[in-house]
Amino acid sequence: MIRLFALLLCLTGLVLAAGKPAPARPADPAREWTEWDGPLHGPAAQTGREVWFLASDLRNGGVVGVYRGLEEAGRLLDWRLTLLDGQGRQDSLRGFLERAAREHPAAVALGGFDAKEFKPQIQRLLAAGVVVVGWHAGDKPGPAPGLLFTNISTDPLAAAQAAADYVIASRSGPIGVVLFTDSRFAIASAKTRQAQRQLQACRRCKVLAVEDISLARVQQLLPARVSALYQRYGASWTHSIGINDLYYDSIGYPLGRLHAEVANVSLGDGSFTAMRRIRAGLMQVATIAEPLHLHGWQLADELNRAFAGRPPSLYVTQPHLLTRPTIREVYLSIGYDPANGYRNAYAAIWFPRH
Repeated sequence: MIRLFALLLCLTGLVLAAGKPAPARPADPAREWTEWDGPLHGPAAQTGREVWFLASDLRNGGVVGVYRGLEEAGRLLDWRLTLLDGQGRQDSLRGFLERAAREHPAAVALGGFDAKEFKPQIQRLLAAGVVVVGWHAGDKPGPAPGLLFTNISTDPLAAAQAAADYVIASRSGPIGVVLFTDSRFAIASAKTRQAQRQLQACRRCKVLAVEDISLARVQQLLPARVSALYQRYGASWTHSIGINDLYYDSIGYPLGRLHAEVANVSLGDGSFTAMRRIRAGLMQVATIAEPLHLHGWQLADELNRAFAGRPPSLYVTQPHLLTRPTIREVYLSIGYDPANGYRNAYAAIWFPRH
């Protein structure tokens, strides 16, 4: 039944010609993404596997979106998925990894936390033959030898560049930027450093401050930090760039009361709340959206390759800039989900026609 469903999925969607090169991804992050540029070949479905997804914090919409994509793909592959929520606590995540080393699932996926922080636990999993993959589990996409079969994310430097370019183009006069980051995550630090480099190359721009605020404690810490920033910088604070939309979930009251003219931009992940806020013109002007459901399917494909003893695909998605004019109505209910046929493409790999 699963195989029949997959074949129907392929027949009703994207047709992938054998050997046809993947089309190039548009360089403009605001362009609609309508063509598949990912892998065309790989191993057939490795069905019946047990996979654990360890979420850094299910309050993070990016992590939830990736899990939903993996869950969808996992049903097609007949996998048993277990979801565990770390609730932003390292001790919980460490406990989950130690439990996985005892119970030996086929694979563990790290959802939104840095693999290097848990190196001893991960190495015990690898020694036991458990496949470990990650989403936003390092500072760059691709394999991390001795830790991860592969790490999945958009190109973090491209995301930071897209955000900085948007900020620079949004205003002709002086620009003063506050950067919000969370140094617990390597990918967040990489994005922040790149955004800072881009802004420092602009003569009209000044990085006023880099604020290191834990995503797990944004609600408690941000109001006082915003007040202090306004007291220090006043009207010279024109823009913010945050590494996650969560900062702007909590910035509305303190910033609106003090300095509503600040244009807030996020480097990820294109949450429902952020898109609704942008559409309504409330305290946020742009988000760099990641294709979260696609990343979940990509996780499934990379795991399928590992189960089959094949190398990772090395596929890296590019960021997509969402502003008020480019947010489609459908995104407000399902999130940013490119119409590039990725479900059909992966199904065609896993269940090839003979």
